[in-house]
Amino acid sequence: MIKKLIISGLLLGSLSACEGMNSAGMVDAASSLFQAATINDAEIQTLAVQSQQQLDQQNTVAGANNSYTTRLNNITRNLRSYNGTTLDYKVYLNPEVNAFALPNGSIRVYSGLMDKMTDPELLFVIGHEIGHVMNGHSKSQARTNLLTLAARKAGAASGNSIVASLSGNEIGTLAHNLVNAQYSQSHELESDAYGLKILQENNYDKSHAVSALRKLGGGGGGFFSSHPDSANRADRIEKM
Repeated sequence: MIKKLIISGLLLGSLSACEGMNSAGMVDAASSLFQAATINDAEIQTLAVQSQQQLDQQNTVAGANNSYTTRLNNITRNLRSYNGTTLDYKVYLNPEVNAFALPNGSIRVYSGLMDKMTDPELLFVIGHEIGHVMNGHSKSQARTNLLTLAARKAGAASGNSIVASLSGNEIGTLAHNLVNAQYSQSHELESDAYGLKILQENNYDKSHAVSALRKLGGGGGGFFSSHPDSANRADRIEKM
């Protein structure tokens, strides 16, 4: 309780410097910030599902009989769930080299990435994304994005869930930010370790992780920008 009061006080204090904001606006904005800072796991999951639905609608999803879907299903046949978390895979028919994971275990792989990777290399990348889910990195990114949004608006009325108050455009913005989340170096290394673990569990060695990261080391958008330093991470794994 003391911790919540301190957080609330800090958030309200940070708003007091905003010029031109009336008292009611300050209270509503503080309420939104407090809700975003203390959002529970169930609300994060709700936000993830809403984000997943928007992203799936905005992209061309490979059908059940598509060759990309068949290949992805084969690669992930032993990974329909992991440590009690159900995982959901789909392919976006998009030439961009990219993949991402949402906090609810939704993993989306772009056909451009699949074209670039062998099956074991793709398994490492998927394992890396699973690591972001299992280690709570995706959840942390969702909370950070909610805080950023709450800071810009006096969104939810006091006592209501900030997630329930989001408009379609706001959910779309949050979904886009989750796809392009910038992870810290420590988060990337933790997720690389997960990818290596999953490779080992499927009887592959670390060379596939190294070659995958080498292929991703060329710079550019998509996976390159949201998962930086691929070449350095490849060097690290190679020396292990």
